[in-house]
Amino acid sequence: MEPSDGLRAVADRCAARIDRERLTATLSELISLPSVNPFGGELGDGQGELLVARYLDDRLGRLGWDGDVVEYAPGRYNAVARLAGGGGQVLMLAGHLDTVETTGYPEPFAGAVRGGRVYGRGACDMKAALACYVEAAEVLAAEAVELPGDLVVAGVGDEEYRQEGAKALGLRADGVIIGEPTELVICHATKGLAAYDLTVTGEATHSSVPQHGSNAILGAAALLGSFGEYVRLLERRGHPLLGPPTANVGVIEGGVKPNIVPSSCTVQLSRRLLPGETAAGAREELVGVLAGAGGSARWSLGDSWWTVEPYELPAGHPLGGVVAVAAELSGLADTVPRGFPGSSDAAYFGSPVVLFGPGSLAQAHSLDEWVPVEEMVTATEVYLRSALAFGG
Repeated sequence: MEPSDGLRAVADRCAARIDRERLTATLSELISLPSVNPFGGELGDGQGELLVARYLDDRLGRLGWDGDVVEYAPGRYNAVARLAGGGGQVLMLAGHLDTVETTGYPEPFAGAVRGGRVYGRGACDMKAALACYVEAAEVLAAEAVELPGDLVVAGVGDEEYRQEGAKALGLRADGVIIGEPTELVICHATKGLAAYDLTVTGEATHSSVPQHGSNAILGAAALLGSFGEYVRLLERRGHPLLGPPTANVGVIEGGVKPNIVPSSCTVQLSRRLLPGETAAGAREELVGVLAGAGGSARWSLGDSWWTVEPYELPAGHPLGGVVAVAAELSGLADTVPRGFPGSSDAAYFGSPVVLFGPGSLAQAHSLDEWVPVEEMVTATEVYLRSALAFGG
């Protein structure tokens, strides 16, 4: 539904107030705050989600938002801030505070700006969106706009691993926009993830008489010989927004020395899940594939030790239409909903979710991460127009 002339005029004024220099500076400051996810290990000195949570709380608090920083687990934090509006529906702008590691990344926290881009760890995944949320708050304060309903900004922890921040949030909204790097494409669905350990057991012996033992690595190789066929089988399935599920052999470990027949080998497998699929169901399917490979190897496939649930916005939900109109009015020609190929914490907010944000997955997790400033400006405008229209 098109906004009224009055609402559109307010939105146009807000869009004109977006300050690209302030927006860029905010992202550089966020990048300078190391918030590397420890992935189950110990936090590095002077690092952690608390740094980013406090930054958001301070910036939004100075603009009159009611905020709080919550320790949801020892050393792990969420930040939540609310701008009170009218009696309409509540919209949440959500994003994760953590980033992946920086090993091999030169100057990951410099937040350098050059050539219309901002560089550094977390630049697109996804501190750019957090900076856009702060800029939207600055604009709303400058224009003294009362929104139709409350607007919430939620910075959550642990998205890169087990999504514990979103799970612990305990806050529901009528609609959620997550600013993952979608290249300004509106995404109504996201794949999930399930990771499994395949353990192959052999019998060690001297490498000069291998017939007296059983080589676990060769046994694993025989089992994986059918993996290509399995991948091709998955390619024949499909989801209207996400396409087919995928599978990957990510890690293989085994053996002690080259002159010893290895007695054990462990393979880490992953499977991207489509909406409607479960980690247990995907495991059962994998067991069938491995059993069909034949051979005499003794093996077992464990339950998923890392699971991220898939998500899909309910068909016809008004949030999708609000974001599409906001994107169109912000100058985006393509507003057709698509799927986000990576996993996210969308399933854990307990609310309808659309994914939309600046930057690309091609740069996320890389050793040269960057985001275009122009995409951040456009994303900020879309977030502003969505906040002004949602539930009004």
